Amino acid sequence: MIEVKNLSKQFMVPTDKKGLFGKKKEPFWAVDSLDFSVNKGSVVSILGPNGCGKTTTLRMLAAMLTPSRGTALIDTLDVRKHKHKIKSKIGYMTNNTSLYDRLNVIETITFFAELNQIPKDIYKERAQKLFDQLDMNDYLLKRISDLSTGMKQKTSIVRTLIHDPDLIILDEPTTGVDVTGQSVIVDLIKSIKESGKTLIFSTHQLNEVRDIADHIIVMKAGKKVFDGDNKQFQNLDTNKSFTEIFMEMVDD
Repeated sequence: MIEVKNLSKQFMVPTDKKGLFGKKKEPFWAVDSLDFSVNKGSVVSILGPNGCGKTTTLRMLAAMLTPSRGTALIDTLDVRKHKHKIKSKIGYMTNNTSLYDRLNVIETITFFAELNQIPKDIYKERAQKLFDQLDMNDYLLKRISDLSTGMKQKTSIVRTLIHDPDLIILDEPTTGVDVTGQSVIVDLIKSIKESGKTLIFSTHQLNEVRDIADHIIVMKAGKKVFDGDNKQFQNLDTNKSFTEIFMEMVDD
């Protein structure tokens, strides 16, 4: 169970005004007073235009970024107070994950598996299953620097899942992946859903949300503008498509 309470994040951003030491800065609320809950075993999608606060929200849930106000509880663990425990329970893939260019895929996954202190016989079995699901077997000995953007993304997904986390957070997992690769990743997400794990993901691919998500949260300018289940979202206007409903919701 995840409880998000008044979750907010403020950054100081440069303005056009100049001061004694360069451009002046002013506060900007990237996420403002966000409240929602996530039931265990559900698939939740956070939607919104670029800059609406999706990634900042996910980073706070993953205990990678400290809230300026409010908090989130991950199975009663506070993201402000229990960062280390939370990080051990979750798998988090950011949309700009950095991988080590000189390592190949096998070496990369081995490194992160051992970092999580997973026994070799266990992580090898998990990794092979994921490689099969993501159609990666022809690329396992290639260096990260030689991989396509899509294959790097798949490698990041394996890295995220290798320790078999209870909560999985994926920030735009199909970014940079071709249509075939997107289908493979969506199938993997469906298998995660069937396994009963909790999954939170952001995406610009609305068809993925329509087909997979149990719960939908829409953000605009740092604030929540919709919070409900998939059926409730689509029933907002039965004469319009999923995409049309979303566009009207976030359009200025």
